[in-house]
Amino acid sequence: MEIAEFNRLAVPGLEALTKLLADGAADHAPAPENCRPFLVGWGLVAALGRQAAAVVALHSEGLGHEAAPNRRLMVEYVAHLQWLVRDGEDAVDSMNRAHQFKHTGLRRTADDHGYQYDTEAADAVRDAVIPSNPANQYSQMNALAKSLGGGLFESYIGETQLSHATLTAAKCFYRESDEAIELSLIPAYGITGDPMEASPFMAFYLLFFGMIAFNNLMIDSPWTDGLKVIGEAAGLPGAI
Repeated sequence: MEIAEFNRLAVPGLEALTKLLADGAADHAPAPENCRPFLVGWGLVAALGRQAAAVVALHSEGLGHEAAPNRRLMVEYVAHLQWLVRDGEDAVDSMNRAHQFKHTGLRRTADDHGYQYDTEAADAVRDAVIPSNPANQYSQMNALAKSLGGGLFESYIGETQLSHATLTAAKCFYRESDEAIELSLIPAYGITGDPMEASPFMAFYLLFFGMIAFNNLMIDSPWTDGLKVIGEAAGLPGAI
């Protein structure tokens, strides 16, 4: 199918996914002692849904290029959701260890500049004893995405080039030759077509696979039938 057709199918697909997100996930939470992956997963998939909406909104205003940071973040959310499915409690512990490490740097900066904060809460983060496990190797996004496969690493690296002040991002706005220098306020990629036109479908695609992952964190995987119908209608038959 052409990009325009994928995008056309993505719009009702996103609407259907959004309705499914609101369909009583809390009723399918695991027991409290096994609930950590579910709770972290819900936070990620809810944020993923809002990022999908942001990508579509930017695209509708002709700002698909500028939606690269949002698409990149969606890739991160999907990767972490899949990590939770694969490694469960170990993944949560690894995320907590990464949070503890970053929090240490944040606190040091706050101390250096005299900022006020809740020292009791900060001490609790500092003093928490978090067991080490083999999943710690996936705390860095590159390692996590490579381990999961499915094109996540390639997508992440590609979106990163347009999400930061890179030469790749800068080159989209100028062309030079022996004859002239051409400056533009509109990005161009030196290829046929505009790959950013696929932004709505990418938003749908990433939310869809993120929700497949979260479905596996719920008791009885209640979204399975709904996701099958949505995927088939949007051109992804057999995805679940």
